[in-house]
Amino acid sequence: MKKLILGIFIICNTLLFACSNGEAESNSGDTLVVGAVGDPQTYNPDARPDDNFYPMAQNIYSRLIKLNNNQEIIPDLAKDWEVSEDGTEITFNLHENITWHDGEPFTSSDAKFTLDMIIEQNGAAVDNLNSMEKVEAPDDNTVVITLSQPDASFLGYLAWYATFIVPEHIYDEDNWDSGTSVEPIGTGPFKFVSHETGVNVELEHNSDYFGDTPKVDRLIFSINSDQDTQIQAFYNGEIDILGGAPPIAEVENIVNSDEYKITPTVWPSRQYLAFNVAEEPFNDPNIRQAIAYALDNEDITMRTDGEIGEAATHFLSPSYEWVLDDDYLIPESNQELAKAKLEETGLEPDENGNYLSTSIDMFESGNFSDIATVVKEQLSQVGIELTINSSEYAAWQEKVVDNQNFQITLLGGYQGPDVGAITSRVSTTGDSNFMGYSNQELDELLDTAGAIFEEEERASYYSEVQRILLEDMIIYPISEWVGSDPVHAYIEGDPFSEEAIGKTGFAEYTYVELTE
Repeated sequence: MKKLILGIFIICNTLLFACSNGEAESNSGDTLVVGAVGDPQTYNPDARPDDNFYPMAQNIYSRLIKLNNNQEIIPDLAKDWEVSEDGTEITFNLHENITWHDGEPFTSSDAKFTLDMIIEQNGAAVDNLNSMEKVEAPDDNTVVITLSQPDASFLGYLAWYATFIVPEHIYDEDNWDSGTSVEPIGTGPFKFVSHETGVNVELEHNSDYFGDTPKVDRLIFSINSDQDTQIQAFYNGEIDILGGAPPIAEVENIVNSDEYKITPTVWPSRQYLAFNVAEEPFNDPNIRQAIAYALDNEDITMRTDGEIGEAATHFLSPSYEWVLDDDYLIPESNQELAKAKLEETGLEPDENGNYLSTSIDMFESGNFSDIATVVKEQLSQVGIELTINSSEYAAWQEKVVDNQNFQITLLGGYQGPDVGAITSRVSTTGDSNFMGYSNQELDELLDTAGAIFEEEERASYYSEVQRILLEDMIIYPISEWVGSDPVHAYIEGDPFSEEAIGKTGFAEYTYVELTE
């Protein structure tokens, strides 16, 4: 099963791409400073999860293929790739004459070594690559991956997290999980210079990079775990790029200022309600439907996400526009219908006008508290009394995930890097389905769709998935996670920008230019 990140952090139409090399030139002397929330725990980006190192790794290392901020798969070490007719073999054609930062030649054997080691050493992406049966390197510039079965999500996971290609001559079994004791050697646009704990990580541009040479000479990640201090450093000009989403309270100030630029981008990470369908009262679909009609997610989003918020409209993420079916939209708010649904179950209002008393469990994250408060207010208008139970994440996980001791819970989390990630949340065996929900028809649709690479055919199955999610209403999507990374107005070519997004990873700064 695929690993998903519960916290709020993070396949395009064709399977064959080409990219250009060596066009950009470094503005020697320019230094770009990007905010970072913490120190790297490991310099091997594949050995274990390390979100602190992830943005840095995207600039030091390369992958066979990578995801951009539009959730599209784009080339990296592989200049193009092909999928066999039966969907079980993927051939990657690599750029030639690539060197590691220490001058050693890169070959396809490094890619084979890396992917084999992720499996053998239980690397961070091991579950995501579980359909990978064999990796071969028939020549220095070709990698062939054989899958145990067709898996349309495989390319997305290969392009996503903890799949950076690392040098075989550095990372043998003894050095694989070596923390920060072995300096990072990659093939990426920047080379590692130094790391001062609690202060910064410094990189320099790689003039021998196989792609476009970075436009800045130095890249510094300035480390500060306090969000308020970090945003103030950004305002003061000590940081050029914030390095993540700003506090919600600061969004309006940034959006309305000529000193900054922000490019809101919808990611497949959503905030939603989930119901415990194995227990009363939410084992009754009429009550789940009543909740849906009682809520107005446009109002919730406007009041809790600020100016760049986006209310959910479909049961699948809009990041995968090709799969959305407008016949199965999230219901519009209808208080009278909500009350009618409650009465269909035989419920009658008590002396306080309440048909039902229930509770929502949540952990402290982002604007969850604000969302729960508005949900409580809206439900009260149709005679549903809601108690909010807020706890630390560990306590929430023990109660909700481990023991399924809840009625409603509020969740967020990355639902990518492929639309098939919804399987983990709603299928009978999904590792993020703790709602007690099981639907054989839905399981079969998800399994079939997951083995189809062609989007039009695949979309027909996900249309039926959306129909079932609407009918059964086991989840109620509230809002989309809108990614944004504020930059100063003098910055051009950030990873969200039009000029860079087709070429860079999530946090890759190859094309950034300081214009003053």
